Amino acid sequence: MVQVINSASFSEKGKYRKENEDFIYPCDDQDRIFVLCDGMGGHGHGEIASEIVGTSVFRYLKELQIDEYTSDVLQEALDFAVEQLNDADTYHDERRMGTTLVVVALNRYNVLVGHVGDSRCYLLDNCCNIKFRTRDHSMVAEAVENQILTEEEAYNSPKKNILTRSVQAGKDEKIEMTIDTLVDVAGGDYLLLCTDGVNDALRDNEIELVLNEGIFEERTSRLKKRCDEKSHDNYSAIFLQLRQDEQSPSTKKTIYYCPTCGAPLVKDGKNSCTTSVQTEHVEQQKVTIPSLDENSTAYKKSCDYFLFASHNNSEEYINIGGIKIKKKTYVLGSVWIIVGLFIFCLILLMTLLYSRNVEPVNQRKTIHLLQKQLKIKDQQIIHQSNEYNQIIKQLQDSLAGRKDTNMDSAEAVEEGS
Repeated sequence: MVQVINSASFSEKGKYRKENEDFIYPCDDQDRIFVLCDGMGGHGHGEIASEIVGTSVFRYLKELQIDEYTSDVLQEALDFAVEQLNDADTYHDERRMGTTLVVVALNRYNVLVGHVGDSRCYLLDNCCNIKFRTRDHSMVAEAVENQILTEEEAYNSPKKNILTRSVQAGKDEKIEMTIDTLVDVAGGDYLLLCTDGVNDALRDNEIELVLNEGIFEERTSRLKKRCDEKSHDNYSAIFLQLRQDEQSPSTKKTIYYCPTCGAPLVKDGKNSCTTSVQTEHVEQQKVTIPSLDENSTAYKKSCDYFLFASHNNSEEYINIGGIKIKKKTYVLGSVWIIVGLFIFCLILLMTLLYSRNVEPVNQRKTIHLLQKQLKIKDQQIIHQSNEYNQIIKQLQDSLAGRKDTNMDSAEAVEEGS
């Protein structure tokens, strides 16, 4: 079960705002629901909108008392909050009051994160390297996604606070919440929910640096202090340290390895690296990284985490050409190669036999056809021969008849003379 072992939060109006329009539902380590909202000041009564939506979402989910939260349940909570917001919108302002929203629900094997607007949720590992971040519903975020703007241009854009989606009263169309399911949650990971006032003061890499050192309370204090120094807006945050007592059956055990030398980089639960490069899941790339001795020079190098997944840490390997391959993978691969070669040879043999059988059959058919044609020709010749014989006989009979007639005529002449 994903649980919270440490929690802290703050919500301040900042140096440049008259009112604080952010809202955080009071945090408790026993809670499984955490909600943060940022009222839209330009639309009037932002502080009312943020409190109504935040309270409605939290109470709706809390009162369900279910074991596992789902995406549909989070969307239902938002729909309920919108109804409450519409009922409370009695100000008849053309710019209807609205707010952003980010909500986190802890389940047994995963964490659901739902958000509307530009309030964010970060998932950080035990060294506070960012593993996940929600994508803002804003014009500049869409421009970055479509490669119209760079991250730097978006951060400095005067239009970075223009939202493309928010929880606003009086809307006819349904407000859709973007929901992410975080399954790669490990013990010691952190969740950070924050309004755009925090991101106004700190970029992502600065958040990693500020939260990377000290005990839990010191990290939260440093984050708040930096926001107080640099933020031009209300700033609010919820900071949670997580514990995962159970591992999902579908989630494999993880070991960290160096992407350069293959050495394991986590020893006694402590980070041996100082730099930060995004890690990747080796299982997805089908890459096997050889492990090195812990006393080797490569192991002691300061380098980055590399995530390597394996069902069994002690699984045996076979060394082929200097590359370590799992014995199970090697054996299965060999078997499949042999089976493939057998099937190929069988297909080749059947093709040859078929071609040899087909040729005589075709020859026999051709001979039979020729014999039949010759027989027909013979019959035609015999028939024509019979016709010729009949004609010759008729001619002979005709000639014989004429001869007899001439002879009779000659005899008659002789007798007359």
